[in-house]
Amino acid sequence: MKQINKISLLVILTIFFGFGFSSCTVDEPIVVVPKTVDQYIAQFSTYVASERTFLDNCVVGYNKGDFTPVSTTSFNTYTSNYRVALQADSAVIVKPNVSIAELVAANTALATPGKAFWGKINISDRRPLNDLIIEVTTLNTGTLVGTAVGQVSQDAKNTLTTAIGTATTTRDALTTIDRQVAEGVTALNAAKDAFTNSIVK
Repeated sequence: MKQINKISLLVILTIFFGFGFSSCTVDEPIVVVPKTVDQYIAQFSTYVASERTFLDNCVVGYNKGDFTPVSTTSFNTYTSNYRVALQADSAVIVKPNVSIAELVAANTALATPGKAFWGKINISDRRPLNDLIIEVTTLNTGTLVGTAVGQVSQDAKNTLTTAIGTATTTRDALTTIDRQVAEGVTALNAAKDAFTNSIVK
């Protein structure tokens, strides 16, 4: 999940580490050079612009960086809430004589809607696994249980159904990484081959 910038946190950490290092070493004290309001505005403007660009181009899907299809019903809500917060921040940025405190408050206000939105973004490309799940599900559904040619045993059917379920869980998990996608593809392909070999010839 993408971390929301915290101007206030950066200021605190800078001061903290400045004091910490100066108390633990005999070196010259670190001089903390505070940023100007203009510097904060420039930094914040860049961040807000990049977030709005991503938000405007985000789609529901299985590609890396897409909004997860598992939360399709919440896509409009999450994107709308974050867009409203970003627009509010944009208004603060261009406010005449804006103060650092106002910028910090505006940035802090992004945390909740931003985390909610980024928490539903895929961190890996699940398209290969999704495509295979569709293919194998079609094979499973189209193959009848029986002893005639072209049919399979109930056990074979159950085994493939379980494999599809496992692959689907991997595909839909927010924490799934590329390695797990590849492992899921390998496992489901093996299950598909075993199922195909069990079809009565």
